[in-house]
Amino acid sequence: MKRKLLIAIPLLCAVAVAAWIYRPKHEATGEGYIGERSVTLWSGVAQVREPLDALHYGDHVEIVARHNDSVKVRTTGGEVGWIDARSLMETALWQRSTKLLGEAQELPIQARGRTKVATNLRVLPGRTQPRLYQFGRGIPVEIVGRAVADVTQASDEKESAGEAADSKKEDAKREEWLFVRGLATRPPSEANPRTPDTSTTTRPGDRTSPIAGWIIGRFVELDLPDTVRDGTASANVRPVAWFELNKVNDISGAKPQYLVAGTRGPDSQPCDFTNIRVYTWNPKKTRYETAYIENNVCGQMPIRIGTGPKGEPEFRFRSRDVNPSPGNSQVANNDERVYRLIQTVVRRIREDGSIALPKKSKTAGKTTNPTKAKKKPRAAQ
Repeated sequence: MKRKLLIAIPLLCAVAVAAWIYRPKHEATGEGYIGERSVTLWSGVAQVREPLDALHYGDHVEIVARHNDSVKVRTTGGEVGWIDARSLMETALWQRSTKLLGEAQELPIQARGRTKVATNLRVLPGRTQPRLYQFGRGIPVEIVGRAVADVTQASDEKESAGEAADSKKEDAKREEWLFVRGLATRPPSEANPRTPDTSTTTRPGDRTSPIAGWIIGRFVELDLPDTVRDGTASANVRPVAWFELNKVNDISGAKPQYLVAGTRGPDSQPCDFTNIRVYTWNPKKTRYETAYIENNVCGQMPIRIGTGPKGEPEFRFRSRDVNPSPGNSQVANNDERVYRLIQTVVRRIREDGSIALPKKSKTAGKTTNPTKAKKKPRAAQ
């Protein structure tokens, strides 16, 4: 018996050592991040399979193997399963998205809106650029920039029938893109995957993670204050940015006064806006009035709001020359314009800080009520 044990024990030890040496290696072939709101982790790639867990936007995973359109991954908790390869964001792209978020958080908000349809968020303007995320319908976004890019024939952007028809009517070779920041949905009690420098999540149990990128402009419906909506509609102006300059006291309560930047015509033009308007509150007539209008500008975002030496509201932006000299195809004179609201009068400020005198015009000194002005009929095309 003892002799058998002396033989069996070394044999078992040898088997155990061999099993340890030749055990399956869980070596990772790469890593990535989940780029969708929610992704199911499956037990296999066959039709008969079981869901193991749910992964969420920003979760870090290690890539163990690949099979056709599926990827075998290991989560930070050690769970191994299969996911759709299209839901995985490579590390390099994730780092670009983090950089984009940092850039977006440094820019002032130009407008707010909501997605009209499911909308792809891309790393650069253009439908062929890498996709970072997909917003659902009705998701709030903050607009911080604008660009124009060529329209491509092949696209994975989903348009409603009405949006597609409008696009064909315009027959444009270029389209407007908006640089936005928003929130990617995350479940409660999960740590935010972003670094502290770019994170905006501040409360425990927050279900969201900040994200930024480019989306097609016409897929966003802007949230306009009633005064801005009524005033620009009556003037046939499409607002692209608006700001609350200040508030004035009224018997009915404090009333905000607005700066609006807008444009006429197609959204594919190179200027971010061609028209600026200021709406002020008239307490005697208890209504808003158009205190200032300037047309034929080629304004560029961002518009920045500040205060003058006596606390007066100021706004500034860069404007380009839309009529360069003959033989020069480049847009020139990228100058900064500064304006100041003095009570209900808007004046442009020179570089030396002095107030520029207004140019005489037939419409100088006139104000209109944006809520009562009649909309002019559009000229036949």
